[in-house]
Amino acid sequence: MLIDAHAHYHRPDELPARRGVRTLFCGTNPETAAQVLALRGDGRLASCGLHPWQADRFTVADMLPYIRQSAALGEIGLDSVWTDVDMDIQRRAFTAQLDLAQRLGMPVILHTKGMEAEIADALLPYSMPKLVHWYSCGEHLEKYLARDCWFTVGADHASNPAVQAVLRSVPTDRIMTETDGLEAIAWALGRDVVSEEIKAVIEGELKAIASVHGISVFEAEDRVEENFARFLGTNNDSNFPHRKCVKTPVSTGK
Repeated sequence: MLIDAHAHYHRPDELPARRGVRTLFCGTNPETAAQVLALRGDGRLASCGLHPWQADRFTVADMLPYIRQSAALGEIGLDSVWTDVDMDIQRRAFTAQLDLAQRLGMPVILHTKGMEAEIADALLPYSMPKLVHWYSCGEHLEKYLARDCWFTVGADHASNPAVQAVLRSVPTDRIMTETDGLEAIAWALGRDVVSEEIKAVIEGELKAIASVHGISVFEAEDRVEENFARFLGTNNDSNFPHRKCVKTPVSTGK
């Protein structure tokens, strides 16, 4: 089965195009979190977390009801490039969610734009599974590898040297495929895309993994599927043994 380990939902017509694609849809605020949780089923899962772009509008406490129902916590992180949200607000929300994930035993999905070195250092005390989505920095990759992170390959793998470095450096037991959603595909390819292209993008990423690591595309597909299951800690959509009761107060993230 094809795996889309990180995607944002944009429009209903993409759901038929995703049949046969096991998709982890991401909710970044209460509205989109409720939306992706409602999409669950037929191979679709949800991850919810307070995105750094949203950290001045909502709190981690606002997101907690959605996080508790999620397969993973994310995407969370820091961003000094694509948002003007105050960095101290971002840091408080990020740290609160890392602490929450550690207490719950939940895997996290990381957004690292422009803050790669700081995030890599911040991860050191945490033991939960960590997925770095679409890493596109030319530096600090070795720090994330040392933290035993998983990585996804972005749609711009044919043209982005940083993504190519991920392909070369990340072992096949730590790599996955993603689209980041239709808008991200369009951004990466520099053109409009239709929903029917989702599978082709993922298949292209699998071919790149296979080529770099000297394995067949079928073997690459199997390894990505296995990695996805190991990252989430279950093969069963309804069985998340890491979901625990939070008995300590949750930071507001502000």
